[in-house]
Amino acid sequence: MNKNVLLSDIVYMALGDVSVYVVGKDEYDEFALAEVIFVITLAVKDVCGKLPTERLFLDKYRRICLTLDEIIWKNTDKDRIRRLVRLKPPTEF
Repeated sequence: MNKNVLLSDIVYMALGDVSVYVVGKDEYDEFALAEVIFVITLAVKDVCGKLPTERLFLDKYRRICLTLDEIIWKNTDKDRIRRLVRLKPPTEF
């Protein structure tokens, strides 16, 4: 018997053509993960403007990542996040 078995909770949701999976263990049970996946789906819908197709998700991938990064760092002000993700990357260093 393998003594190194990790018990994890997995929550997933289909969001248009995209499936989102969230994995956690210990204090991150399925209820905590359900809250996380709810925030992720709201952010993706907000950035895409609708349920994403695979193409739309890939086109908006940079903005989706920036939005989720801001949320992870506890910035939950939607207007500020929208302003930040609209910034253009520098063309010259």
